[in-house]
Amino acid sequence: MAGPPPAKPQTVIPMVAAILMIVAAIDGMTFWAVIAFSSAAILGLFGPFAAGFQTLFYICGAIAIIFGIVEILGGVMALRRRMWSLALVGSILGLFFFGWLGFEASLLSLVALILLVISRKEF
Repeated sequence: MAGPPPAKPQTVIPMVAAILMIVAAIDGMTFWAVIAFSSAAILGLFGPFAAGFQTLFYICGAIAIIFGIVEILGGVMALRRRMWSLALVGSILGLFFFGWLGFEASLLSLVALILLVISRKEF
């Protein structure tokens, strides 16, 4: 009678990637939400001339928030070591984020992406 299959190796790498993804998503989402809604409010003071720019800021903010939600879901899946593909997609979408200090959200997502690729066998 054959015994149970060998256990998958458990390292801390997916957990670190998950934490980086969640931090990057929160950083990028808050940045884009503030930029989208405050810029749209300021542009609203200029009348109908700036209506197109308001819409552009709203659309960019909405897309960034959707990307952030997918990245948070990917981070949770990486934390649980489930659905490697969703974690990978979340970290790739996080590459498109700007953060409060510049590109730190993108860099965190890049590091998370590298860690996820390295730890593929743990999922």
